[in-house]
Amino acid sequence: MNVLSVIVPIFGLIMVGWFLRRLRLLNDRLVGIVNDYVYYIGISAITFVSLHDTSASLLLDPHIYILNLIPMIIVAVIAYLAARSLKLKHDLLAVFIVCAFYGNTGYIGFPLNVIVQGKNSLNLAAFISTIYTVVVFTFGVYLLRRSSPEPVEAGKLHKLPIIWAALLGILLSWLALPGIVRTPLELISDSTSPLALLATGAMAEGATLRADLKSIGVLSAIKLVLAPAVVALTGLLMGSSGMAYKTSLLEAATPVAVTNSVLASQFKLRQDFASQAVIISTALFAVTLTAILLFI
Repeated sequence: MNVLSVIVPIFGLIMVGWFLRRLRLLNDRLVGIVNDYVYYIGISAITFVSLHDTSASLLLDPHIYILNLIPMIIVAVIAYLAARSLKLKHDLLAVFIVCAFYGNTGYIGFPLNVIVQGKNSLNLAAFISTIYTVVVFTFGVYLLRRSSPEPVEAGKLHKLPIIWAALLGILLSWLALPGIVRTPLELISDSTSPLALLATGAMAEGATLRADLKSIGVLSAIKLVLAPAVVALTGLLMGSSGMAYKTSLLEAATPVAVTNSVLASQFKLRQDFASQAVIISTALFAVTLTAILLFI
């Protein structure tokens, strides 16, 4: 594979978003609209169609869950030990752990898998992304709520559009989607990945880097290097290969998710740290992704 054919489209669109925001062609209101479209409409449409088209045998395949859930648990434990070693304060420890295991599986993971493996991988990528989302809005929210300085009612799983889209897609999988429904959903799906990358770049513009760079450096190493390495080792021990393995590896390799910053804000925790971890890990992702593509 030509590594540049993957790196250039991904980071090219991120840089376009950065420049558009820099030139004020994208203001806060427009960035918010794009984000809402991608998160509430685009990713939901992709998830619905993907899980509708995914076979029951794949949805029930234990290898998919082992390749993703076991590494997430291992990464979370290592992140906890690293946070304790860094002597992070209580309000930062939970944010550090959640950022370590929850990556940008949608905004970056979807287009990355499509570019590397083709559009056929999008179904599996959406399924794996849903697994990550369920974990972060159950276990991750539990950690954040325990560390929150005040009672909050945030991060409700049943309020997430992606969860309802996934359930609806699975429940209606026995029913063939008519063209009048499938065609607009596929058009929405096709528009989502480039807009997600543009939004990622736009949100990075103007951000200040004043957080603890040492802690963010350790976090980035865990998210970008350790997480995919654990998936690779798990796959090796299981003898996994093919699209399931590659998709799990690429999803695990994504940088810190933007959603982590939103969750930190909702729970009145260290949003500044989460936001800067998103920016720095996304920049470093160009290096780690290049290394992963050489061995995939």
